Amino acid sequence: PSPTAVASAFSSAAISWLTAGPLQVAATVTSVAVIGTVKWRRKSKARRFGWSSLLGILLCLAGVGQAQQTGDLSGWATSADASQRLEYFDPGALPSHNRFRKQDPHFTHTERGFVTWNALRLGITVEAASLRYNTSTESFDGGYRGDEYRTFCVSAYKALSVLATDAPSEMFDSYRLFAAYHTLRLISYNDATHSCGLPIHQEMAVGLASAFDASTLIEIVDFGAGMAQESRCIAEILRVKHGRTARLHLFDIPTPRKSLLDFTCRKFDGFQCIVHDVLNSTKIPPLAHAVFATEVLEHMYPPQTMGFQEELARALVPRGLFRGNVGDHGKEFMHVNPNTAKSWIGWLKQHAFRKLRGGLYQRSGTLVV
Repeated sequence: PSPTAVASAFSSAAISWLTAGPLQVAATVTSVAVIGTVKWRRKSKARRFGWSSLLGILLCLAGVGQAQQTGDLSGWATSADASQRLEYFDPGALPSHNRFRKQDPHFTHTERGFVTWNALRLGITVEAASLRYNTSTESFDGGYRGDEYRTFCVSAYKALSVLATDAPSEMFDSYRLFAAYHTLRLISYNDATHSCGLPIHQEMAVGLASAFDASTLIEIVDFGAGMAQESRCIAEILRVKHGRTARLHLFDIPTPRKSLLDFTCRKFDGFQCIVHDVLNSTKIPPLAHAVFATEVLEHMYPPQTMGFQEELARALVPRGLFRGNVGDHGKEFMHVNPNTAKSWIGWLKQHAFRKLRGGLYQRSGTLVV
């Protein structure tokens, strides 16, 4: 079989998570990994997708053994109170340095959060969870952030298009179906755009700290949050460099990643975080001081774009910041609105948003308390 067939095998296990409990998942994952990849290796010289490597990927993701289902689609989350087994960061005991900036270039703060969460979910040690993660990510050149993993995901999109596409009526199903693939990609972000401490991050933190009174709780909204690396980064810089407290409102589609995001932001980071389900409401909390919409605008159909613009205009306070990549994007799966600039450049000018730098805008006006 081709890489597309391997992606199909991987995806068969993913689909089974939607309907099966942990024991059935374990059996399905093992049989798919061994049968599918052993056959492929017999007919090719390919080495990177050996059965042990792919099995590592699948077992890293699957809710096997001690994982408990709690109503979210694939049972990634556990309802057990794990506080007895691991110490978490908490607001009263946070280190004085920027945890996002002082990271190992090969293992990010967010990846550490994932490994910790996965250890708790599976009832194993952090060391064992780290080994699983490394075995899995090393199956691809460049890990989950590399081109090989991206190609692997594209093959999966093609294989599973028979079940769900990016059509308006199917798009939310597609995001749930591909949640595992996307999560691994998201937690691995560590390029220049996602490193915490870039000039744009420093500028945003300074702007927020200086624009609003020291007693103000900074309300940060991240719409289409993913793993919210940038919004969490700003909260960290505000805490470390400016002595300010932020509360994060993280909006996204309810996939099993919701449990990971909630754990990472509240328990591993020690921030004030509220995770919002966009299927229930897309209303941004009033008096928002910063709104992030990175890598999401191109995923919105026109009615969704207009709805978000209405919320942004209603909720973002004067002198508040909007961070969004409003330029055009390449056409690919789930980029349903690649011509983003047409929807946004004129709108921002019309609603008195001043461009500070590429991807960063400030709302004009004076805040009336």
